[in-house]
Amino acid sequence: MFYALFVAIVVVALAASLAVVRFFDPAVHKILQRTLGPDLADAWRRYISFAILVAGISGGVRPWNLEQYLPPSAGKGSTQLDITGARWLLELWNALTETLRSIALIMLLFFLCSMMAYVIARSLELRRARELEAGKGGDTSGLE
Repeated sequence: MFYALFVAIVVVALAASLAVVRFFDPAVHKILQRTLGPDLADAWRRYISFAILVAGISGGVRPWNLEQYLPPSAGKGSTQLDITGARWLLELWNALTETLRSIALIMLLFFLCSMMAYVIARSLELRRARELEAGKGGDTSGLE
């Protein structure tokens, strides 16, 4: 029964992670194309998808919480908990919420970094535009 619970938790974490990857893929692709350009956007999109999968599965599958369902080691006074329907539901719910929490942290970090990259790129574009205007204005004044 322990192995079935473990596999079910991995499946829940994997399914939730894949759903989040599919949901955020268009937004991530647009952001990466804008900040990095089309050449690097596809490679970084694959990396972000991989990071979401790894963070989701590692956050959702918590082996140290599942140890309570294993028989106690020799010399230890702890007892083994029974895996009931209520515990299944609770463990699967915890797996789902922890998966989403881990992914939310990754996505927050990604969006904060991309926002900073956008602001920096935008400020550089505005600075170049001002320099071009100042250069054109200086050239026309010399002709008059």
